[in-house]
Amino acid sequence: MKAKKKFLMATAGAIFTLLGTMSTAPAQASVFNFEFKFNAQETGENVNGNFVFDDSIKPGVTPDGATLYGNASSKYTINVGKDVFTGSSNSIVVARDFFRPDNSGLRADVIGFDNFQNFNPSNPQFLATFAYPPSSLRSGALSELAVSLPSSALALINTPTGATLSSINAFTKITAVPEPASVLGILTLSVGTISLLKRKLQYN
Repeated sequence: MKAKKKFLMATAGAIFTLLGTMSTAPAQASVFNFEFKFNAQETGENVNGNFVFDDSIKPGVTPDGATLYGNASSKYTINVGKDVFTGSSNSIVVARDFFRPDNSGLRADVIGFDNFQNFNPSNPQFLATFAYPPSSLRSGALSELAVSLPSSALALINTPTGATLSSINAFTKITAVPEPASVLGILTLSVGTISLLKRKLQYN
């Protein structure tokens, strides 16, 4: 019985060691998921969705001084009631201390997603814009958004059908997307551990 307990402790320790190593590994280029949800103040409909983006894209600068990441968002989903809109190849603009998209004249830190196919610089309408209080974002770097992003934003969605939906209190969250190799490593170790445990118990 003592041998079984030692084996269980050893295998559990191996799994926690792997998880700890993964969580403390040096930061590298990663894929992130930007989630949002709110009830549109125009229609009362539930609006939610996500944008997947890669933080390894080299930044550029827009004419008005914001940071531009071309085609950094590989895919998106926007759910509006029963309607679902999906797409790909969206660029991301991160602007600190800019004007809010609601024409209030107030300043904000802004994140915008758009493919810029029909973009009009004199009257810009991003596919999705999220505004936060000034100084909310540490910098314009995508790699720091997950660290400094507040959970509440002013949101403005312009759907592909031409509808404009907004909220002054939208939920937003950014999480890292697990790398396939890391997930595979955990599954492989877990399956191997269970297999070894079964064999050990059979012969004791």
